[in-house]
Amino acid sequence: MILVVGATGLLGGAIVRRLVGHREKVRALVRDSSAAEALREVGVETVSGDLKDPSSLSPACEGVSTLITTANSAGRGGDDNVETVDVEGNRNLIEAASFAGVKHFVFVSAQGEDPASPVPFLRAKGLTSKRLRESGMVYTVLLPDVYMDVWIPLVVLAPVASGRPITIVGEGTHKHYLTAVEDVAGFAVAAVSNDAAHNRDLLIGGPEALSWRDVISTFERLNDESLE
Repeated sequence: MILVVGATGLLGGAIVRRLVGHREKVRALVRDSSAAEALREVGVETVSGDLKDPSSLSPACEGVSTLITTANSAGRGGDDNVETVDVEGNRNLIEAASFAGVKHFVFVSAQGEDPASPVPFLRAKGLTSKRLRESGMVYTVLLPDVYMDVWIPLVVLAPVASGRPITIVGEGTHKHYLTAVEDVAGFAVAAVSNDAAHNRDLLIGGPEALSWRDVISTFERLNDESLE
């Protein structure tokens, strides 16, 4: 049994689809009943739970051999924040998985993770990776760069469509190896059955380093228009 935490999100959903396509037995930890129904329709077992509620995680982890988590607090609000979800919630999940005897824990982190980072999200990712490496479970930490299918629409396409100026942080010259959600999902699923991924940190990125200025220039060239 493979447990996916974050199955209703963009990346988690892509992982679930691939696992189902491979005829794996999949369980999803969900909070929303409507989302649970959609998962059940494609053959996924669902269990209700919340990373902030440790008691809900033990039943979810029971009988699980591999756990994949993409869950984070981005875009939630309320009681869901970096501290309650990304730090404490992931700590709860690691402890529940270890207690339940989960053999392999796949954690989707991010490049730049560091327990000492001044950026709360990267600090939380770094703390979770550190705890996972020290847990005694076989682990795989995936370290993708910027998701192009998330950030290019937000940074470039949405402003252009609404007639607003494009806003970039700094000079826009820092290079990223942009990656795709489906590619990261592919790595997560491949890690399940590949011993070479055991106890490894895997960097994931595209073939070419691009800055936001490069991305904007490419958009201008392909659309034959100048963006100011």
